[in-house]
Amino acid sequence: MPVTLMNVFSVPIAQEEEFVKWWADIKDHITKQPGFISGTFHNSIKPNSKFNYINVAIWENEEVYWKAYEKSVTPMKAKLGELGVEMTPALYRVAFEY
Repeated sequence: MPVTLMNVFSVPIAQEEEFVKWWADIKDHITKQPGFISGTFHNSIKPNSKFNYINVAIWENEEVYWKAYEKSVTPMKAKLGELGVEMTPALYRVAFEY
């Protein structure tokens, strides 16, 4: 059953440009992982939002997501730490549609 990753980021304003460029570079790696279905990357239209960037990605199932996560988490956390970015990921399933 597909799962949706919603990963919210608090990016310091001074680091936004570098963060977006870095994300554009790593998305190619993410999208090539087994089980990846699709993704979207959002930025807040409200200035000074606590969570000014959100990554939403659909994965085939929780197991393939965690395998991809294990491959990329260490270098990803290192770069986010360097940029002063806080990341809060969570997996979700659709409860209902309307």
